[in-house]
Order: sequence, then C-alpha cells, then structure tokens
Amino acid sequence: MNTKGMAKKALTATAVAVSAVALSTAPAFAGSNGHAYTDFESCSVLGTGCVMIETGEGWFTADGDKWKACDLYADGMRVVVEARWTSGGATHIYPAIADQGKGTCDTYSKDIPEGTKVSLKIWRQKGADGTPKDVTSFSGTA
Repeated sequence: MNTKGMAKKALTATAVAVSAVALSTAPAFAGSNGHAYTDFESCSVLGTGCVMIETGEGWFTADGDKWKACDLYADGMRVVVEARWTSGGATHIYPAIADQGKGTCDTYSKDIPEGTKVSLKIWRQKGADGTPKDVTSFSGTA
C-alpha cells in the first residue's frame, strides 16, 4: 500500500474542496464613502481678490452607515448634512446637525440596506428654520 500517494491524493482533494467553497461564497458588498464641504466665496472690498471659505464639512461612511456634519466657521450658522435613500418602497431622510458653533460636529447612524445609494447634501443655515445656503450635493453607497 502506497501511503505517500494516498496522503498526497487526500491533501489534493482537501485543497480542491477548500478552493471550491471559497470561490462559491458570495463576495461582501463594499460600499463607498462620500465627502464634501459647504463653502462660499468672499471677496475683499479693497479689490485684493476673492477666497473660498469652507464653513462646514460632511462625510458619509459606508462602514456603519454614518454621516457627520462639522461646523468649521464662527458665523452663527448651523451646518446640516442630510442623508436620503429609498428602500422598502419608502424614502428615508435623516439629518446630522452641528449647531453648537465652530469646531462642533454631529454624527447620525441608521441601518441602511447593503448596496443602497445614499444621496447627501450639506449646507449652512441660520437657526432651525433658516434658508439653506451654499448647498453642496454628494453621495455614497451603504
């Protein structure tokens, strides 16, 4: 009896079985992150030029389905990042709101079905009922 040949055949059969299982497993969906600023152009009255002022920053993180709003500018306005997606026949809309002044952030998290496209907008506004200003759109995938 050739035990070396039998051991080699058993090892080969095991490797083939492991490879078949690995290849048949559905790959996990990798979502995509998003990032944007809300900003405005400020021009000098002395004619020395214009600069872009970034007043808020927003992120969408696919791992954990989180979105974040950060206030970057001491202008008395809040920064809002609104996430919107459709699943189960309904449209879902949730905001993250940084309203405690420059340097503050707010994060919101909600379970979103894998592979769902999330449309996001970031803006700044005065108070809870203010008009959105300097709106920027971005997106991610859960």
